[in-house]
Amino acid sequence: MAAPWSAGAQARIIGEMHGQQTVNVLHFATNENVSDPGSLDTLLLQLATNMLECVIETLLPAVTQDWRAVKVDAKRIFPAVSDPIVATADPGSVGELGVTSVSFASSLVNLRTGGGGRRGRGRVFLPPAGEAQIAQSVIDGPTLVLIAAFCTCVAGKFLGSSPTTDWRLGVLSHKDLTSTGGTFNNSFRIVSSLNPVADVAVMRSRRKGHGA
Repeated sequence: MAAPWSAGAQARIIGEMHGQQTVNVLHFATNENVSDPGSLDTLLLQLATNMLECVIETLLPAVTQDWRAVKVDAKRIFPAVSDPIVATADPGSVGELGVTSVSFASSLVNLRTGGGGRRGRGRVFLPPAGEAQIAQSVIDGPTLVLIAAFCTCVAGKFLGSSPTTDWRLGVLSHKDLTSTGGTFNNSFRIVSSLNPVADVAVMRSRRKGHGA
């Protein structure tokens, strides 16, 4: 699959930690026919359901028990915005690692597209591991393996030459999109790799009382 794309979408992994919402936003594109509302809804449900499967099966083992998966929603953002389609997690979908004392710590995954410069890169700030899995601000080896398993799940569904869904994960450059002559097709780059980072990251917007 490659541009020109028939549709672009935004998927959000939504959870809760320490009484506030966490949101991870990812961007996707497809060449599948979405000319009618029924086919669009089916494709969006496929996107949301498959991402939620990776969250439940492979992300929960890699994050603190203070985080709970709530849902994944997906909506079309190109060529026109649609209503979101939601895949909801079971109420007991919580992380499996130890507790954490702060809401703003994060496990970072870098997205690479092979394109040069910042516009060809992206980042995903996942919920953190437990404090027992962190020493001197570095995530331990076994937990990095678990985070890599989540990346592998996402890659199998949305990357490479034979993914199991009709969507491709990419990095959407908002700078390119909003510049003169910017379009979704020339602003979206397919991700080639997902790379966990050992150092604990900080997402300041997740400080207590701030939200996503």
